Amino acid sequence: MPLLDLTEKNLNKNIFKLSIPVAIENVLHMSVFIIDAVMVGRLGTDALASIGLAGALYFTISMVFSSLSVGSASIVARHIGAKEKEAAQVVGAQAVLMSLILGVLVTPLLLVFAQKMLVLMSAEPQVSALGKSYLQIIGGFFIFRLIILACNGILRGAGDTKTPMKVTIIINCINILFNWLLIFGIGPFPRWGVAGAAWATAIAYTIGTVLLCTKLFTGRCILRISIRQIIQFHFESVKRIIRISIPAAIDAFLTQIGFLIFAKIVAILGTIPLAAHQIAIRIESISFMPGFALAVSTATLVGQSLGTKNVNLALLSMRRSCYFAMALMGFFAFIFLIFPAQMATIFKPEPSVLSLAVVCVMIAALEQPALAIYMVYSGGLRGAGDTISPMIITIVGTLCFHVPISYLFGITLGWGLAGVWFGSALDWICRAIAIYILYRRGRWKRVKV
Repeated sequence: MPLLDLTEKNLNKNIFKLSIPVAIENVLHMSVFIIDAVMVGRLGTDALASIGLAGALYFTISMVFSSLSVGSASIVARHIGAKEKEAAQVVGAQAVLMSLILGVLVTPLLLVFAQKMLVLMSAEPQVSALGKSYLQIIGGFFIFRLIILACNGILRGAGDTKTPMKVTIIINCINILFNWLLIFGIGPFPRWGVAGAAWATAIAYTIGTVLLCTKLFTGRCILRISIRQIIQFHFESVKRIIRISIPAAIDAFLTQIGFLIFAKIVAILGTIPLAAHQIAIRIESISFMPGFALAVSTATLVGQSLGTKNVNLALLSMRRSCYFAMALMGFFAFIFLIFPAQMATIFKPEPSVLSLAVVCVMIAALEQPALAIYMVYSGGLRGAGDTISPMIITIVGTLCFHVPISYLFGITLGWGLAGVWFGSALDWICRAIAIYILYRRGRWKRVKV
């Protein structure tokens, strides 16, 4: 796969070349949990709420511990831009090694504390019992999830977004197949319900890990990593990855803690609001895909542009990607306002759950433009190695806006689930303003990776 031709003339081509596979990949990644919810939803409200809450916990933990991929992708992008392919491969190998170590350390904790985490999230007893089995099963394969995220980050930093997309397509197909077989007990397979959905996801991630590692180790993609590079500890590369990744990890941790507290506030309202919240989250997550994809492509373009000392191209990459993101996510805002009931009905909810989910989806339309701005500019800053600026915004946003305002509107003022979602929309608007101000200040141009 050839390297990117980093010129202003090719900028639009490069943006779409990088972002379209990422968008498809992330639609498919989210589809793993959406399909789990759709299929498990036929087992009842408790099953739907349990898989939603357990899935949110798993996603939170994986995002926090996969933050090292942010640092490695930024450094790989710089090396690729500077035409230092061998140095990029060393950094990638050390990122895989760090993922292995983290996976070995964290997996036992997920197995032991699965139910306690669900109880901490205010899950009702029946929801907690079902969610425990789901979280323990997918948690037992956590190391594979981390390796997938690390490999994807390495490849994206190098400008290869097609390989992660292709592997994710395979993961999704495997998940759907085994969901059907193991949730409902088709043919000789056992009927495991919620646990069946977890085993399907675990099997899919295991196969995805094997495919990605085969690609990287055999050189059938843009980089080739050897086993020797993984087992041969390279202190300088690890130090560089950690230095950039720690602020990203704090950012991810606080963001996900904010989401979990957000979910806990919803759980206080009861099982029906929790189920409606999970449906609305899954619908809104589809709109995140273009913003996230353009954030990833922007990070790669900014990192590689700075590697070639072309600051103006890095600036233009961020601005143009933001225009595209706002247009695409604005379209989703329109869809959320016009067809909320039709989308929520796909999950086959009870009438009381459906009515609440519809309100949340409509409120989600308000935050789409702000999310587009925040995603793209924070992605660009991270691609430049400036992970501190987004971290500061996350700290202030989570502690001062997201959690307090959602609690105020949802619980204190008695607005219920709609109030919780409205508070979240106000938070994202404030974050979008803040990230744009920090982008204009230009600290990211001076960061050394």
